[in-house]
Amino acid sequence: MREGPTSRRPLHWGWPLGSACAAALAAFGSLVATSGLIERIRADLGLTYAQGGFLLSIPFPLIAFFAVAGGRVVDLLGARRVLMAGGLLVLIGGGGRAWAGGFGGVALGTALVGAGMGLIFPVLPKIVSGGVPPGRRSLGATLYTVSLVSGAGCGVALSHLMGGALGPWLSPGASGAVWRGGYLAWALLLGAALLLWGAVGSGGEEEAEAPPSSASLSQAVLRNPAVWGVAASLFINNLVFYTGLGWLSSLLAGKGWSPAGAAGLVSLMPWLGVAAVLATVPAARAIGGDRRMIAACALLTAAGLAAMPPGGPWLAAAGPALLGFSTNFWFLLCLAFPARRVERAHAGTAGGLIIGVGYLGGFIGPWAAGALRDLAGGFGPAVYALAALSLLGILTAPAFEAGPKE
Repeated sequence: MREGPTSRRPLHWGWPLGSACAAALAAFGSLVATSGLIERIRADLGLTYAQGGFLLSIPFPLIAFFAVAGGRVVDLLGARRVLMAGGLLVLIGGGGRAWAGGFGGVALGTALVGAGMGLIFPVLPKIVSGGVPPGRRSLGATLYTVSLVSGAGCGVALSHLMGGALGPWLSPGASGAVWRGGYLAWALLLGAALLLWGAVGSGGEEEAEAPPSSASLSQAVLRNPAVWGVAASLFINNLVFYTGLGWLSSLLAGKGWSPAGAAGLVSLMPWLGVAAVLATVPAARAIGGDRRMIAACALLTAAGLAAMPPGGPWLAAAGPALLGFSTNFWFLLCLAFPARRVERAHAGTAGGLIIGVGYLGGFIGPWAAGALRDLAGGFGPAVYALAALSLLGILTAPAFEAGPKE
C-alpha cells in the first residue's frame, strides 16, 4: 500500500538518543564549566572560598527539585517537550552568565542551569526505556552516561581554552574575558544541539501512551526500597565527585602543581569516566554483580581520598585518576538503574527521584568544603571527611541486587 502524503517513516532509535546525548553533553558542560573557571571567577570578582563553593553548589538543589518534578512530567508528557524546556533553561542561564555584572548574576544564571539539568536528567532513561530495543538498553544507558561524563570532562578541561578564544571578542581587554567567554561557548554548543533535537528528537513516533495516574506513579516509586537505596548511593557519590571536581585542583596547587597542571589532573576524574563506563557492566559481572561493584568503588574512593592530604605531589596526583574510575563506575550503575531495572511507566519518575536525592550531595559537598577551607586554612580536613563518608556507600550496595527488567 502506498503511504499517505503526511506519513513518515520512523527514524532509527539512534537518532533521538544521539541528539539527546548531544544536548546532554553540552548542557552538562555548561553546568561543570564553573569548576574549570572558578579560580578565574574568584580572582576577577574577589570572592572567598565559601562564595566560590556556593557557585559550585547552587545548581544542585535546583537539579534535585526539578529532577523529581521532571521525572513525573516526562512520564506523562514525553521526552520531546521536557528535554527542550530543560535545554532552554540551561541555554538562557548558562549563556546569560557571560554578561553577569557580579556574583549575584553568576549565581542566578548557574541556578537556572541547575533547574534545566534537573529536567534533562530523567528524560535520558525515559528515551532508553521507551525507544531503545530491550536487548540494547544497557548500551543505550551507557551511551547517555558517556555523554554526561564527556560533558563534565570538557567542562573542566576546555572551558578556559574556549573562553580564551571567545573572551577577547566578547569583552576586549576585560579581566574576566576568559570565564565569560567560556560560559558563552557552552551556550553556543547547546543551542546547536537543541536545534538537532528539535529536528529528530521525536524519532518519528508518537510518545503518547495511556500512562498510570500521577498518584499511582509516585506511590509505586516511593514504595520501592531499591530506588531509595540507589538514590542514597548517588548522594554519596555526587558529594565526593563534585567536591573533588571543584576543589582538588586547589589542594594539588598547594603541593606544587601549577594551576594548569592541577586542573588537568582533576579533569581526569570525568575523562576517565568515558573509559570506565564502557567497562562497567562486564567488570561488575566479573566480580560477582552490581552489589560487589558498588562496595569496591566505595572502598577505592575512600582510599584514594585518604592518600591525598599527607602525600607528596605525585601521590596526591594519583588521587584524581583513581577517583575517575571508582566514582564513574559507581555513577553509571546508579544512573542506569531506572532504564535497566524499573518498569517503563515508572522509569522517568524513578530516574527523577534518584537524581533529585543524589544531586543534593553535589550541593552540600563543595559549599561545605569551601567553608571548611576558610576555617582550617587547608583542604585536608574536608578531604578526610569525604573519605569517611565514601565508606557509607557500602551500606547502599544491596539496593543494586534488584532483578533486572531486561
